[in-house]
Amino acid sequence: MAVEKPRTVTLILSDTHVGGTTAIAPPTFDIHSSRPAETQTAYANLAQRWLYDCWTELSGYVRSLLGVRGKHRRHRLIVVHLGDVVDGTHHQSPQVMNEPADQIRAAVDLLAPIFDMAQASFVCYGMDAHNGGAGAYEIEFAAAVGASHGWEFCLDIDGVIVDLAHHGRAGTREWTSSAASVAAEVAADYAARGLRPPDYVFRGHRHVIDDSGLRHPTTRALTCPSWQLRTAYGHRVAGGKRRSDIGAYILDGSRLDDSRARYQGAPGSMEVIKV
Repeated sequence: MAVEKPRTVTLILSDTHVGGTTAIAPPTFDIHSSRPAETQTAYANLAQRWLYDCWTELSGYVRSLLGVRGKHRRHRLIVVHLGDVVDGTHHQSPQVMNEPADQIRAAVDLLAPIFDMAQASFVCYGMDAHNGGAGAYEIEFAAAVGASHGWEFCLDIDGVIVDLAHHGRAGTREWTSSAASVAAEVAADYAARGLRPPDYVFRGHRHVIDDSGLRHPTTRALTCPSWQLRTAYGHRVAGGKRRSDIGAYILDGSRLDDSRARYQGAPGSMEVIKV
C-alpha cells in the first residue's frame, strides 16, 4: 500500500469583520472588557450563530484535510487572513460593538484555534475604516495569534507561487469579471520585475466571489468570500446583488478547493412572499 506523501494545505480567509452585528462572532463574548466593573457577557445573534456554524464546519473540514489524529497530523497547514479581521468603529454605524478592544479579543477567541494549528500564518492589512488606520488592529491581532503581518505577501508554497493582499476588484455584474484584469496586471507586474508570475492571486475586500478562471495563461486571480452578511451600507451599494458570499478558499497542495467558498442558507435571505 502506497504511503501518502505529506503536502501543504493553505487556508485563505478574508473579511471576518468580527465586531459587526452581521459578522461572525463566538457564541459568547465579553463587551466593555477593559473595565471589569462594567464587563458584560454578550451572546451571538441569529446571523452570527449561523456564521459560526459554517465556521465550525469549515474548521472540521480543514482538520480532515490535514489528517489530524489527536496531537498528530499528516500534512502541514498555512493560514492567511486577507484583512478586515475586525469591523472597527466607522461611519457612525449602529451595527458594531462599541469598543475595538472587545472586537479584537473576540476575533482572537474565534480564530486562534485555527491559527494555532498552522506551521506559518500571515495577516494582510485591510481598510483604514475597519483596522484603526495603517493596519493597527490587524497588527494587534497578528501579535496575539503569532502571525506575520504586512500589506501584501508573495509565498512560495512547495513551488506554487501565491500573491496575497486585501484590496482587489470584483465584477459588479454576474456576467463580468474584474478578476481577469487583476490576473493580467499582476502577472505583468511580476514579469516587469523579472519574476515568475504567480500561479494564484487572492484578494479580499469585495465580499463576493470573482474568478478569472483560465482567462490568463499563467495566473488565476480570485476575489474571496467574507464572513459578514449584508450591512445597511452593503444593501445600499449592492445594486442587483442581495448576498454576501460566505466561506473560504483552500489550496490543497496546488489544487484549488472551492467546496467551502459559498455557504448557503443564511438567516434573513430573500424569500418570495405569495400575496
